[in-house]
Amino acid sequence: MMWQTVRQNYKLPLFLGIGISVVAVLFSALFNKFSDQLSPFVSMMPAGMKAVVGDLAIGTTPEGWLSIELFPLVAMVGVVITAIILGAGMIGREEDSGTLELLLASRRTRVMIVLQKYLAMAGLLVIPPVMLLATIALIGPLFDFHPNLTHVAGACVSLWFLGLSFGSLTFVTQAVTGKRGLAVGVGSLIFLAMYALSITAKLIESWKDYDVWSLIHYYNIPGTLMDGLDLGKLVVLVCVSLVSLSVAVIGFYRRDTGV
Repeated sequence: MMWQTVRQNYKLPLFLGIGISVVAVLFSALFNKFSDQLSPFVSMMPAGMKAVVGDLAIGTTPEGWLSIELFPLVAMVGVVITAIILGAGMIGREEDSGTLELLLASRRTRVMIVLQKYLAMAGLLVIPPVMLLATIALIGPLFDFHPNLTHVAGACVSLWFLGLSFGSLTFVTQAVTGKRGLAVGVGSLIFLAMYALSITAKLIESWKDYDVWSLIHYYNIPGTLMDGLDLGKLVVLVCVSLVSLSVAVIGFYRRDTGV
């Protein structure tokens, strides 16, 4: 069942991975052309734009260049949106098509169904970060673009777990309520609220401490790209995913599916 779910849903993360990889190639090609020209724009950059796209002052290094828009905006938003769609559809698609009744009537337990669907989602969300890492590692040198690949790999791991966290929150909402549309709405609302909180925390000093309530804070970009993977922050994303999975298992096991 897990591999069948992967086959049914692989196109969305695959196409996202291709899209992000194309952007990564563009970033690699443009680094040596534009990195030295960023200095005049640093002092002119509005605080609001800096909070969204990143600090141009760090763009003079390969790791800083990747921190401007690719990882904190393009890759993050793409992976999170994909995670929300997948999280709502892993079981929701079975319910909408009527095939969930067949699964529940088979020898598979409800717990096994949830676990296999969740593992399928986690596996699918690996695709974009892996493709992004491979592109930077293999194509970057062609443009004399040499970031610290260990740090880039750490950022890709954080990207995966950030997506898995939001996907898990969507997954548990659908598993407990049985409503696919509600799950998408809840996941989207949580992401937008946390994204807005992260931006506000960068703009307003008094809001800085509230950033810890946003999962994006634990994604830790540009920190991971500049200094390496922060295991403490990664653990938070892992815990959110595992707690959500546990609630999903319990909620789906107890829910009346009409079968």
